[in-house]
Amino acid sequence: MAFQIETARLILRDVRESDLATLLAQAREPEAQRGILSFQANELYNRNYLEKAISEARFSRREHYALAVVQKSGGELIGTCNITQVRSGSIETNIGWHYGSRYWGRGFATEAARALLHIGFEIGKVSEIFADCFADNFASIRVMEKIGMTTRPVLNLFNQLRGISYGESRAAVRYVITRDQWLEKRV
Repeated sequence: MAFQIETARLILRDVRESDLATLLAQAREPEAQRGILSFQANELYNRNYLEKAISEARFSRREHYALAVVQKSGGELIGTCNITQVRSGSIETNIGWHYGSRYWGRGFATEAARALLHIGFEIGKVSEIFADCFADNFASIRVMEKIGMTTRPVLNLFNQLRGISYGESRAAVRYVITRDQWLEKRV
């Protein structure tokens, strides 16, 4: 059964075969590649990831949602977002996003990220959700802050090492939000 969730301006739906060319082209954009891990810039990796997402969308019980993000107005495919490890009580659930550079700065990432929190906390009943990005990716950090995520002071040393753990020579940061924090902000 196909998954779809709507926000004010967006439709988040399962990735389709017809989305591949656009999404692969977005992943090749030099501007976008600066914000992703080196292996995520690889065409074969992206093709396999998207094809796996299409296959996993057929599962009746899902723990991973890789979703195409489409503008309601005009139906334009603007990128992807995902949430993984969607299991009741999980503290390993993470979210991420990737958009074509021409869609940056319009609030789409924040809007979709809020929907991902809904999927995790409401549908999946997870306990905590995290997101990682490079420490110099201020746009993604701002998205995480807008949706209520915070970095924990105890993570500062780990943030310096996190990039290395991903095989990168750049520092990365982790932001988190608990179910209780999310519920508190929703009221």
